[in-house]
Amino acid sequence: MKTVEKHQETCVIRNADTAFKKFNEILKSAEQEILIMTSSTGVINAWRNEKLLEKRREKGVSVKILAPITSENLRAARELSKFSAVKHVPACYSRVTIFDGKHLFQFKTPQEKLEGIQHYENAIYTNVLEYVQRTRDVLNKIWNDAGDISTVTVKSLTRAPVPTVLLSTHISDVAKIMSEENIGAVIVARDFEPLGIITERDILKRIVLANKDLHEIVAQEIMTAPLLTIDSDRTSAEALEIMHKNHVRRLVVVEGGNAVGLLTERRLLLACGSLLDHSF
Repeated sequence: MKTVEKHQETCVIRNADTAFKKFNEILKSAEQEILIMTSSTGVINAWRNEKLLEKRREKGVSVKILAPITSENLRAARELSKFSAVKHVPACYSRVTIFDGKHLFQFKTPQEKLEGIQHYENAIYTNVLEYVQRTRDVLNKIWNDAGDISTVTVKSLTRAPVPTVLLSTHISDVAKIMSEENIGAVIVARDFEPLGIITERDILKRIVLANKDLHEIVAQEIMTAPLLTIDSDRTSAEALEIMHKNHVRRLVVVEGGNAVGLLTERRLLLACGSLLDHSF
């Protein structure tokens, strides 16, 4: 333990129980703000222990949570958003919680690998105001730049035009189109009517691993149908929910019944984190 002043300290709390107790004592005493950056698993854990955060919100405490939002933790994020503000970041580089701009906890142990409160082991705690305020400023900047998945519409994230092949297109040609266009999926259509979808995984699983000839199999034989669609004016949160319920990572975006583009989970989440690229 290093003491800066009599009332200021920075220390590593090696015992998980001790760290957990101190964390919850400070949480319960928070009066103004709780600012959290956590992992995708951390969102689910926060939801399971939402009562503590909800009670602070009832006392007028502002609660803000930054975390990677995925189809797996979307439900938890939406429940937490009933009493706190939740924003998506594409990656969690460090799990940090700041209380009232005065107390900071940083956790090094990955939550995904441990059960219960074990991830509190070796927690770093500090109330050195200069460091706490500097970290708080960084998190607030990330917060201001982060995306709110409840307001971003699908239309703004859609890749268009829709890459399309015919029912009779050979898989060798489908693979060539994917490679040349740097895409991971194509729509299979008949007379401009979208009927199914083929992904890179479909080609790997149904052609390569099945020892079939790319030049003999056509799109109709391996496409996934029917298509899952979403209207272009729906939100990204709604898109994630559809993906999660149907165990898919891609949706066809439609306007007036016509396919206008493709939306992937990766593109959606990167876009919400202001890191949108042009591949899928």
